Amino acid sequence: MPDDSVRAYTASSQKNDAISINYKKSQSYIVPCSSVFRDRVTALADSQGASVADLARAVLMLVPNETVMATDDPGEPAPDDREVVKLQSGPSKGRTLRRKPRLQLRLPIGYDIARLRRALALSIKMAEGERQLAVESTEDRQQRQDDRAVRNRLEEDIEQLQRIIGDLAFEPLRDGVTSRSEALHVMGFAPTAVPDQKVIRGRYRRLALVFHPDSPFGDHQRMSQLNEALEKLTRA
Repeated sequence: MPDDSVRAYTASSQKNDAISINYKKSQSYIVPCSSVFRDRVTALADSQGASVADLARAVLMLVPNETVMATDDPGEPAPDDREVVKLQSGPSKGRTLRRKPRLQLRLPIGYDIARLRRALALSIKMAEGERQLAVESTEDRQQRQDDRAVRNRLEEDIEQLQRIIGDLAFEPLRDGVTSRSEALHVMGFAPTAVPDQKVIRGRYRRLALVFHPDSPFGDHQRMSQLNEALEKLTRA
């Protein structure tokens, strides 16, 4: 039986092998950008105790790709925007050269440079409050779509009802309700009908639900004449 030290060594070795394999699946990206953008990204990473790669990785992992790609690409630096660097090793050690400002980050293989710039730009926008992202589950998104579909159907039903009621509703009388026959017409009774008080008030309540100005089909003029008709038909 292997002792604890052997087990610990084996576990450590396996962990190092896994790290080595993952490292081989990543690459170093050189992201050309303006010096202003570089400095803003670097400052944000420093303020969070993170690396530039951490910022990009967080956005790329948590934010939908369509949102990232909808963010404006800050683009490459202008022709006169260059940084001066001093070579630290190699045959040209000590030599200075001018090059495009850049950000360097190590991430999994396969990212487009413009996409990385967009992700970093989005991290700045979110940090500065210019952009907020709602956390929405698949179920929440589906429920929102279902609710929108129901609302659209209800709006269509309301429009259809408005057209039907407009076709069926009595035409307002030019001079108002001046006779019993006109009151019966407004209430929807035949000119010779003799409805009792209970029937009249029941009809009034139903029509008032339709024509009251606070209802979706409200009509102030029809409601006023409906009140006149009730008064004339219920007057002792």
